[in-house]
Amino acid sequence: MMDDYAKKLLKESLIYDVGFGDLTTELIIPKNQKSKAKIVVKEDAVVCGLNFIGSFLKDYNLEHKTFVDEGDIVKKNTNIMEIYGDTKIILTIERTILNFLMHLFGIATKTYSIVKMVRKINKNVKIACTRKTLPMLSMVEKYAVYIGGGDTHRFRLDDMVMIKDNHIEAVGIEKCFEEIKKLSFSKKIEIEVDNLEQLKEVLKHKPDIVLLDNFKPDDIENALNIIDEFENKNKYRPLIEVSGGINEHNVLDYAKYDIDVISMGCLIHSARAIDISLDLFKI
Repeated sequence: MMDDYAKKLLKESLIYDVGFGDLTTELIIPKNQKSKAKIVVKEDAVVCGLNFIGSFLKDYNLEHKTFVDEGDIVKKNTNIMEIYGDTKIILTIERTILNFLMHLFGIATKTYSIVKMVRKINKNVKIACTRKTLPMLSMVEKYAVYIGGGDTHRFRLDDMVMIKDNHIEAVGIEKCFEEIKKLSFSKKIEIEVDNLEQLKEVLKHKPDIVLLDNFKPDDIENALNIIDEFENKNKYRPLIEVSGGINEHNVLDYAKYDIDVISMGCLIHSARAIDISLDLFKI
């Protein structure tokens, strides 16, 4: 299903990019000319999305050969794929496939870098993305996080119940938990808290996950003390997630604590595209 979805995105992107036709290529390139194209990564990166491109190419009668696998860490100037076939088609789809790869490589690479950094001080905490994604690209962006070693968190709103500050503002904590009793047993329940008093109130309802939102690193220890005390008295401890303004510059300030998940919107919305090029060789 992921492959089908990615291919659909690529085809729709190509339709938009081509418009009524690739004027330059149609005017200049001879009919039936054949070429080979090399896709080269111009900097160190984590490979992601290459399998989707291979599937996409088949629909345009282009053959290909890959030299790396998903999740591989490649060095600068690595030739990761070769494409063979009609020169016109290769040139027309060039930018569509490169934009796609540059974006996914960027997310996977950023995720890998942060996970590697965190593992040096905390081998257990999960590094997760959020739903701060680009419209319609969420599924493949979260796939890139997974390839980079991160956790995808919720894909969609129907994955789990996640009670956020605006839900609490609308009806209050008590009402939120009263209503979710109607929920199927198969769905987990997470609730976001903004301060220590909220945390104390929320713990009484024994949610599956508690999100400490926008807590400063120094406040995490106070929150964990409250959770430890609750666990000692009630033999119950939720999973602990922290989020809000966390990035590669301050993540270690959070990772040093005994928490379960660090969720970071920057894995996707602030990932820098990796420089990837396509070089054509006439056959």
